[in-house]
Amino acid sequence: MTIDVKCLVCRNADRRRLVELGWNGGMGADTIATVLGERAISARVITKHIKEHTDGDANVRAIVVEPERPMRERVLAIQKMQVDEVERRIDLAKQRAAELNAFHDATIAAGGKADPEWVPHDWSEFYDILGKDSQAAITSILRTQGLTDKREQKTNELKLGLFESMAKAGLAPKALIGGVEVPQLSAPEEVADDASD
Repeated sequence: MTIDVKCLVCRNADRRRLVELGWNGGMGADTIATVLGERAISARVITKHIKEHTDGDANVRAIVVEPERPMRERVLAIQKMQVDEVERRIDLAKQRAAELNAFHDATIAAGGKADPEWVPHDWSEFYDILGKDSQAAITSILRTQGLTDKREQKTNELKLGLFESMAKAGLAPKALIGGVEVPQLSAPEEVADDASD
């Protein structure tokens, strides 16, 4: 799947999914354009999108359509990308500092003149983790993680409350709560059949 910033269909993920599902379902480009009702998106624009920006085989109407993901999953993906990017920038800064320090050491080892004011480089020179942009990203990550933690805590509390209720009523599995006996129903009384009737 390719995304073209100039393509009117690619610009909106829901519109793209709708166009591609309509195409796979047997609708023509003219019909899809009419259903969308947007003047800018013509049958020609849809056909160009189908030919250039989709995976699969458009001729047999078997385009690979990206599934719609729940909002929670999408937010977690963005959070992961933010964490990965912060870590990548820190790694690049550490690598750059190590390269400059190694170059200086190699120059001295090769007989170069040592600068008396030279100070070894620290990675924080190349990435300011306390800067406003970094802090904004970290705050966003922490806020999203805090919401996730609260949601999980509520779920766990609900599960614990349900388990406690079941245990008090004698409905929890014996393996989990020990030797609590569940009340048993008594066997039904048998009535003797009178042969003298």
